[in-house]
Amino acid sequence: MRRALKPGGHIVVATFGPMGPERCSGLEVMRYSADGLHGEFGSPFEKVAGAGEHHRTPWGSKQEFVYCYCRITT
Repeated sequence: MRRALKPGGHIVVATFGPMGPERCSGLEVMRYSADGLHGEFGSPFEKVAGAGEHHRTPWGSKQEFVYCYCRITT
């Protein structure tokens, strides 16, 4: 992301939340809190906001998602 964004650029990333599924399409997944996801980007990124939601799948189950909105400072 550092190479893809100019200083002051923004990014929004979504992933499974802490209570999301452990597997998706038969594959193990990583689950994050908004702060944990922000931590994956490192110090050049400033967390602007984070949010979560519960998505209902076409099969009727709920999956927790987390969104992290960051800005690169350098």
